[in-house]
Amino acid sequence: MIRIMKYTIYLLLGFIWVLISGGFSIGNYLLGVFFSILILYPFREMFTFTDSSRDVIRKLPKKIKYIYVLFREIVKSNFFMMYKILQPKLDIRPGIIAYPFTTSRSVSTTLLANTVSLTPGTLIMDVHVKNKTLKGPGIFYVHSIYIESPKEVRDMLHDSVEVVVLEAFE
Repeated sequence: MIRIMKYTIYLLLGFIWVLISGGFSIGNYLLGVFFSILILYPFREMFTFTDSSRDVIRKLPKKIKYIYVLFREIVKSNFFMMYKILQPKLDIRPGIIAYPFTTSRSVSTTLLANTVSLTPGTLIMDVHVKNKTLKGPGIFYVHSIYIESPKEVRDMLHDSVEVVVLEAFE
């Protein structure tokens, strides 16, 4: 089952390559499959595919919700930073907070860190976990350009990002 999932991803990424490149030919498709294998092979340990096919189908709506939240956070972040930059008076209150997270898979930890870095005005500075596989629980050290209360920032990150990542990828 695991091998079938990996090969299916390679084939799907080859198809996506054809759609993006615009060249609809067998050679272009095979080139896309080759690039997907070349790029994903070093990361094969990160994607273990331990979920059953039933779990994959069951979590599909939650993964679509994650993609929606990700794009929403990117748009919010861009408008927030544009607003802050274009203000005549630079009104920022930078700070660093410790944000505890509770993921149990390295993929979830990576996606959570990347998504938190895309939220408005935040950036992950450091990750502390007990083991080197990035499996939580652990602590992110987050730099934010606007902190009135560390609790508000933690609550915002938990409510808008962590819950969605945990639902989709745990």
